[in-house]
Amino acid sequence: VLFVEARQLPMVDLQVLFHAGSTGNGDKPGLSALTNHMLSQGADGLSADDISQAFESLGAVYGSDAGYDSAMVSLRSLSDKAKLDKALETLERVLAKPDFPVDAFERERNRMLIGLRAKKQNPGSLARDAFYAAVFNEHPYSRPVEGTEDSLQAITLDDLRAFHERYYVAANAVVAIVGDLTRNEAGRIANRLTG
Repeated sequence: VLFVEARQLPMVDLQVLFHAGSTGNGDKPGLSALTNHMLSQGADGLSADDISQAFESLGAVYGSDAGYDSAMVSLRSLSDKAKLDKALETLERVLAKPDFPVDAFERERNRMLIGLRAKKQNPGSLARDAFYAAVFNEHPYSRPVEGTEDSLQAITLDDLRAFHERYYVAANAVVAIVGDLTRNEAGRIANRLTG
């Protein structure tokens, strides 16, 4: 847990970073990215709209991203205790109890496939992929974080559930918090998110 107290603004920024990047994809490039995208598409009975509205109604901002070495979720919230507690409650559900709904899975996979097709029109992206493939050879860095059309088609919901269960765990997490909190409050938040 990393914490910096910053009282200048009544805000809290936090990230939960997992060693859950594309290096853990195995023979299914894109698994890490797709799992990360799916976290906010349904969790603990909440739909994607419910999750989005829960954050927006509090003025909170949720984010997520996956790279070669890690995947993360982030939250920016007002430090007001009532608002922060409700935002954290939603974040806990997203992190610990994603539903991986079938319709959202197909939608997210299609969105990623469209992105891959669009990438074929970007010489810089193609050059980067070719460079990584040449330099890293058989290492996981040689494959694009977002996967390939074939690998995305091969990924199943069971793959996402297994990846989440293996990598999105407290022992694999770093929690970074900056904001209008005491050290004890930050510790309670970190314990809550990794519980």
